[in-house]
Amino acid sequence: MLRCQRVNPIHHDPALLITLPQSAERWLLDCGDLHPLPLHDLQHISTVFLTHAHIDHWIGLDALMRAQLFVPHTLSIVGPAGLLGMLQGRLAGYAWNLVSRSEFCVCGYEWTGRHWINQQFRCADGFRPQAPSAVHELPSLRGWKLNWVELDHGVPCLGYRLESPRHYRFNPACPHRPGPWIERLKLAMSQNRLDESLEVEGQTLPVASLTPWLKPLPTQQLAYITDTRLHDGVRQRIFEAFGPTRWLYCEAAFLESQRELAEAKLHATAAEAAQLAVVLECEQLQLFHLSRRTQGLVDDHLREAQAIFAQTRADGELFP
Repeated sequence: MLRCQRVNPIHHDPALLITLPQSAERWLLDCGDLHPLPLHDLQHISTVFLTHAHIDHWIGLDALMRAQLFVPHTLSIVGPAGLLGMLQGRLAGYAWNLVSRSEFCVCGYEWTGRHWINQQFRCADGFRPQAPSAVHELPSLRGWKLNWVELDHGVPCLGYRLESPRHYRFNPACPHRPGPWIERLKLAMSQNRLDESLEVEGQTLPVASLTPWLKPLPTQQLAYITDTRLHDGVRQRIFEAFGPTRWLYCEAAFLESQRELAEAKLHATAAEAAQLAVVLECEQLQLFHLSRRTQGLVDDHLREAQAIFAQTRADGELFP
């Protein structure tokens, strides 16, 4: 099952580590201070989903690259408008004369507001940027689906939703023996090609007649929203982009008694995070990224949110 854990204490830099089921691969939602992570985790991070470039969400890139510099893989970084220029600036701030044998590569994906732009920075080339290009697909996410939404924080800022691949349970009462046809059936079902036919034990059978023997299981959906005002318009925008979502990590920088400060700083209150969980029909809400002005008041944030959405937690870990 999917495992999520907050890297830092609740009042410190945002960074959510995701460990994929049955895989050593890790993803990061935001890239704040990463020093608490062991080298093993750092070296297995393949994708970073950056919400925006404020220093507390982005400072961990140096530690991540330091750990991966001679790991032969590509680090994909997905983020808002301006990401590619920021990446180029960060990478140009170091000397790279002793890395010609490294196979490490950084690949940035920037959302322009209309489409994604991709640019590669190869370590062996001293991270000199290759020509950017428009892309229609994001990096491979092992069948996971990514949705995103533009938030309200005064700078380009994205919220993300990840949804697991659809899995199926085979009905042992099926009159046909299990075989390669099951994987072909799953693919046809996932692509809604129900009017086609498959070869099963020497017979040509309609896909539609085989679907009852595979029961679709619920997918896992995780939303990550931080650094935004959560007024009615933004909540509606998030719902339209995401739809119902099982688990939500949402910032709760301030309390309702500090609403004026929340509005000035373009952050959310605990009550607003809970209202978003209600809108998204969540099973669980995890509060995070509390303002340092509210240190020692985690229980107050929880009480405020739980009065609206009972299944609210602040322990930072999700083990579905």
